[in-house]
Amino acid sequence: MKLHEMKQKRNTIATEMRALNEKIGDNAWTDEQRTEWNKAKSELEGLDERIAREEELRDMDQKYIDDKSDEQRDNLDKDNGKKPDEQRGQIFDKWMRHGASELTAEERKALRELRAQGVAPDEKGGYTVPDTFLAKVVEQMKAYGGIASVAQILTTSDGRTMEWATADGTAEVGVLLGENEEAGEEDTEFGMDSLGALKMTSKIIRVSNELLQDSAIDMEAYLARRIAERIGRGEARYLIQGTGAGTPKQPKGLAVSVTGTTQTAAATAVKWQEILALKHSIDPAYRRGPKFRLAFNDSTLKLISEMEDGQGRPLWLPDIVGVAPASVLNVPYVIDQEIDDIGAGKKFMFCGDFDRFIIRRVRYMILKRLVERYAEFDQTGFLAFHRFDCILEDTSAIKALVGKGSTSS
Repeated sequence: MKLHEMKQKRNTIATEMRALNEKIGDNAWTDEQRTEWNKAKSELEGLDERIAREEELRDMDQKYIDDKSDEQRDNLDKDNGKKPDEQRGQIFDKWMRHGASELTAEERKALRELRAQGVAPDEKGGYTVPDTFLAKVVEQMKAYGGIASVAQILTTSDGRTMEWATADGTAEVGVLLGENEEAGEEDTEFGMDSLGALKMTSKIIRVSNELLQDSAIDMEAYLARRIAERIGRGEARYLIQGTGAGTPKQPKGLAVSVTGTTQTAAATAVKWQEILALKHSIDPAYRRGPKFRLAFNDSTLKLISEMEDGQGRPLWLPDIVGVAPASVLNVPYVIDQEIDDIGAGKKFMFCGDFDRFIIRRVRYMILKRLVERYAEFDQTGFLAFHRFDCILEDTSAIKALVGKGSTSS
């Protein structure tokens, strides 16, 4: 079966599953209907696996074609006819492979434009990566943090600390005013927090010199992927689990920032009514937002996908590409593996308008090349620096479902 046929069949099955759910409505599900649902769900999961494998193979084929096209284009183009971004990218690639000593005087002059301007000692001697390199890193980081895909991303040109107001949005209410009546005063209760630019390192990535000298390897793509894996996982962890304290100071992540909670009746289990209660603990104004979501990890999704409501209807509905996203209790969701599993005192599910969760990223990324450190291994080290922070600006916008009891019990 071809890829487009598999996708077509998948959409047909997902549509039939949703139609079955709507047809039954509030009535109790029969054994026959439940069997039909489970059969369709199994077939859907099988198709998803086959589609993922086929798309991975196609991506590999396309990457090979793109690499060959770039190589042919490079052979046809003359240096003086290339765009400045392309020239910078090629010079940066040459620097990554061979170091500054192999550059011409003109290339070294162009490379100096990329020299890091950071004041931190460990950034000196590094270079800000070209936009094309940074774009590849940012794109691949998306795979490691579901929350970042729905949060509000604020990209700044430098890392200066920004003062940011925080408040409970539901506490702000206007009042009627009679004719010739003086307007009353009410101080807005808000807090002030800072949105900084905390620094994260990829740790040293060691690359063999044989690999660096192999012109068939797309070194920019290779390093971007390795950096994205490390920076992406690290950022995702702190966006959820950051304490806002410690040395070095951590970001104040979602788990600490969210104070409104709904508690489950059991420490290690969740009922569908508790998920519904969490959903309705959020003010309807937030529930109408385009980024209103549930958020949990993949283990929790597996559990929820087998759950039913009081009428025996499944909580989980599959997505239909281009029509409707996958949902739980008719709420779209995101998967983030840094969110806790269900447990006593654990915030294992979040719900709310994630546009009120701000992720601040500094536009530039710095890369250092370490030659002498690993010379005896015939390797070169690369070290990347990424700066970010986060803040929940409205404490009523997102709430959490927490397991009964405390983490110490």
